[in-house]
Amino acid sequence: MFAFLSSGTELSRFKRGKMPKIAVAVMLFIPLIYGALYLWAFQAPDKHMDGLPVALVNQDVGATNGGESVHAGQDLTTKLLDGMDLKWEQTDSDGAAQGVASGKYYFALTIPREFSANAVSVGTDKPAQTMLDVQFNDSNNFLSSVLGKQAMAQVRDAVSEQLGEQTSSTLLVGLHDAGAGLRAAADGSAEVTEGIGTAKDGAGKLVVGMKALASGSVTLNNGALALSDGASALSNGVNTLAGGAATLNTGASSLSAGAGSLAAGMGQLNTGATQLAAGSNTLAVGTGQLATSLTGSIPDAQKLDQGAASLSASAGTLSASAAKLSGSANTLATSADAVAAGAAQTSAQLAKLIASTESLPPGTPASALLDSLKQLQSDAASPVAAGAGTLAAGAQALSADGTTPLSAGAAKLSAGADAVSVGVTKLSTGVSDAAAGADKLAKGATTLNTGAATLAKGVQSAATGSTDVADGAAKVSGGAAALSTGAGTAKDGAAALATGAGTLSNGTSELSTGTGTLLEGGTSLSAGAEKLAAGSQQLTDKLDDGGKAIPNDSADLLEQKSQVLAAPVAVNSQWSNESKSFGEGFAPFFIALATFVGALISWLLLRALPTRALAAGANGLRSVLTGLLPALAIGLGQVLIMMAVLLWGLDMKPVYPVAMAAFIYLTTVAFLALQQMFIIVFGTATGRVVSLVLLMLQLSSSGGTYPVETTPGFFQALHPFMPATYVVSGLRELMTGGIDSRLWISVAFLAALALGSVAVSSFCAGRQRVFSIKRLHPELEM
Repeated sequence: MFAFLSSGTELSRFKRGKMPKIAVAVMLFIPLIYGALYLWAFQAPDKHMDGLPVALVNQDVGATNGGESVHAGQDLTTKLLDGMDLKWEQTDSDGAAQGVASGKYYFALTIPREFSANAVSVGTDKPAQTMLDVQFNDSNNFLSSVLGKQAMAQVRDAVSEQLGEQTSSTLLVGLHDAGAGLRAAADGSAEVTEGIGTAKDGAGKLVVGMKALASGSVTLNNGALALSDGASALSNGVNTLAGGAATLNTGASSLSAGAGSLAAGMGQLNTGATQLAAGSNTLAVGTGQLATSLTGSIPDAQKLDQGAASLSASAGTLSASAAKLSGSANTLATSADAVAAGAAQTSAQLAKLIASTESLPPGTPASALLDSLKQLQSDAASPVAAGAGTLAAGAQALSADGTTPLSAGAAKLSAGADAVSVGVTKLSTGVSDAAAGADKLAKGATTLNTGAATLAKGVQSAATGSTDVADGAAKVSGGAAALSTGAGTAKDGAAALATGAGTLSNGTSELSTGTGTLLEGGTSLSAGAEKLAAGSQQLTDKLDDGGKAIPNDSADLLEQKSQVLAAPVAVNSQWSNESKSFGEGFAPFFIALATFVGALISWLLLRALPTRALAAGANGLRSVLTGLLPALAIGLGQVLIMMAVLLWGLDMKPVYPVAMAAFIYLTTVAFLALQQMFIIVFGTATGRVVSLVLLMLQLSSSGGTYPVETTPGFFQALHPFMPATYVVSGLRELMTGGIDSRLWISVAFLAALALGSVAVSSFCAGRQRVFSIKRLHPELEM
C-alpha cells in the first residue's frame, strides 16, 4: 500500500459514506467544469450572431439613374434579411428606437431616405457618401455594441462593395458611352482612313489621267483644235481655188493683152474716125462745090468715083469692124461680170475661211494659215474683185455708150458710101445726072458728116472705155497673179493644216483616253471624298459624344468623387448610454463576480448558522439573521471599498454613483443570503461547492460579456434564472444611464432572492435545532 492510502491519512476520511466520494469526484471535475463551461459558452460567439436581435429600418425612397429606378435601400434590406448574419427584424424608426432603449434590440440600423440618391451621386456634380445610421445602447450590452460595430463594418464593406459596383457601373456607363463614342469615332476614323486610301488611289489615277491629259493637251496645242472635221475639205477647196486662180491669172493676162490691143485699135479707130469726120466735112464742102461745078468736074468725078469706091470699101470695113467691136465689148462685159462675181465669191469664201480660222488657238500652223489667208485676201482677192468691177463697168460703158453709136454710124456710113458709090457711078456714067447726083451726094455727104460726127463721138467714148478696160485688165492681171501666189500659199497652208489636223486627231484620242482615266480617278476621288467626309463627320460627332460622356470635373469635384469612390459608404454611429471605456463596459460583469466571490469568501470565514443560537432555542429566522448580519456588515465594507477604488482609483464615472453603490450592496445582500441558504440546506462543504458551480454558471450565462444570444442554448435557457443576469442588467443602467424597467426588475429579483433565501434558510434552520449524530459527525467537513 502507498503511504497516502494508509489509515490515518487525509484521504482516508473520504472513504466513509457517499458524500465524501462525491466530493472527491467534484474536486476532480471542478477545474473541468469551470474551464469547459466557460469555453463552451464563449467558444464561437461570432458564429452565433444570427441570434442577436437587431432592428432594421429602411427609409430609402429610391432614385433614378440614367432613366432607371434605383432602390439601393430595398436591395440592401433584402440582402440583410436573406443573409441572416444577424437576427434582423425590419421595423419603423419608432419601433427601432423603443426596442433599442428597452433592450429588445441590441442596436438598430437605419437606411436613410437619400441612400439611393447618394449611391448614384458619384456621377453627378454633387457626390456624397452613402450613410448608414446605427444606434447603439451600451446599457444593453457593451460587447454587443462592439460586435455591432464589427458587424456594421462588415455591412459597410458589403454595401461598399455593392454600391461600389453600382457607382463604378455609373462611371463605367459614362466611360462605356465614351468608349462607344470613341469606338464609333475609331470606326469613323477607319472610314476616314479608307476614304483617304480611296481618295489616294483616285488621286493616283487622277495624276495619271492628268499626265495623259497634259500630254494630249500639248499634242492638241501643236495641232489645230477646231479644224479636225473640215481640214480635208478646206485643203480640197484651196486646191480648187489655186487651180481657178491660175486659170484666172491666165485669162486675166489674155484679157490684159486683148484690152491693150483694143485700146490701141480704138486709138487708131479714133484717129480714123476723126479723119473720117474731117473727110466727110470736106466731102460735104466738096459736094457743094461739086454741085456748083459738077459740070466741069468729070475728071474730078472720075477721081471721086475711085474715092467713092474706096470709101464704100472702107465704110464696109468700118461697119464690119464696128460690129466685131460691139460683139467683143459685149463678150468683154459678160466676162468681166463673171470675173467680178467669181472674185466676189472667192473673197467671201476667204472671209468665211478667215473667220473660222480666227477661232483657232494662236501660235499654231493654223495661225500661219490665217496670216496667209488674210494676205491673200488683201493682196489678191480684193484687187481682183476691184479690177473685175472696174473692168465690168468699163465693158458695160463701152457696150452702152460706144459700140451702139459706132455700129449705127458705121451702118449709116456704109449706106452713104454705097449711095456715093452709086452716085459716083452714075456721075461717071452720066454727067447729065450729075446735078441730081450731086444734090443727092450733098445730102448723103450731110448724112455722112452727121454719121461721121456720131462715129467720132462713139469712137471717142470707146477709146475712153477701152482705156478703162485696159486699166481694169491690168488690175485684174495683177490681182490674179497675187491670187495665184496666195492660192499657192493657201495650198501649202492647207497641207500644213491637214497635217496639223491629223496630229490634232491623234492628240484628241490621247486626250480622250486621259480624260477617261481622269474621270475614273475623279470618280474614285469623289467616292473617297464622300467616305472621308462621312467618316470625318462621324469621327467629329462620336468624339464630341465621347467628350460629353467623359466628365469634365474641376479639381475639387474630382477630389470629392475620389473620396466617395474610396469610401462610398460611411457608418454614422450614435450611442445611447455610452460606456467610456472597456472598463466601464465590463464593470457590471466583474462587479457581479466580485460581490459573489466576496460573499463566498465571507462564508469561508463566517459561520452561516451559529450553533449557539440554535442551542439557545432561537427560531430559524433569528438564527439565520444571527449569522447573516455580520456578513452584511462585512459586505457593506466590501462595497464601500470597491466603490472608492472604482470612482477614484479607476476614475470611473457612473451616471448614478449612489444608486450604484446601493444596488451593489443589494447584490451583496442577495448573494450572502443565497450562499448562506446553500450552506444551511446542503451543509457547509456541499453548499460551498454548489456556490462555486453556480458562480461558473452565472459567469457563462449572465450575458455580462458576450450577448447571451451568442451562447449555446443551454446557457440561454439558464440566463433568466441566474442572479448575475439581473445584477449585470441593473449595474449597466446605473453606470451608463437610461434607467428603465429593467433596473426595477433587477432590484425586485435581487430583493426577492435575498428574502427568499432568508426564508428558506430560516425554515431549514428551524428544523436543525435538534442535533443528530449525522450533524455532529457529518460525512464531509471543511
